Amino acid sequence: MSTLNYLAGNEVHLRRRENSLFLDCHIGDEVFLDVHLVRAFPLSEPRQMISIRDSENKEYGIIESLDSLDAESKALAEEELDRRYFTPAITKINSLKNDASMWKFDVETTRGHSDFYVRNWRDNAHELTSGRWQITSVDGGRYEILNLDDLDEKSQILIEQLL
Repeated sequence: MSTLNYLAGNEVHLRRRENSLFLDCHIGDEVFLDVHLVRAFPLSEPRQMISIRDSENKEYGIIESLDSLDAESKALAEEELDRRYFTPAITKINSLKNDASMWKFDVETTRGHSDFYVRNWRDNAHELTSGRWQITSVDGGRYEILNLDDLDEKSQILIEQLL
């Protein structure tokens, strides 16, 4: 069993190499390339307990608070987390089709039109609270239905085939 490695903000420095989408992390004298950040409590405490992980999901440590980081690292962490946890809300379902054992969604969201696929609905859609759903697409994108009852009648009929 492994132990949690809490990191002091002053020992963590995040940097982005030129022309790279990924962050590099300096922890003390060690450098870890292409890390990603994961929120332990994405809904209730989005700025607390941020895990630093490699591409194989190995955890290097946990930052207790983004506010403990230096200004540059904090800005990079916030940008990375906003990108990773970008969750547009679905406002209308235009069509929903079963295509090659996946569900193809054609939707309108708070960020505009989107098409995405969902494989295995029961594993990739979760009711967070009554009527509020989070859906994860095959490419890792997250979408949310804030309240099923607020969708128009056609959208409700389409989503009922999955529920």
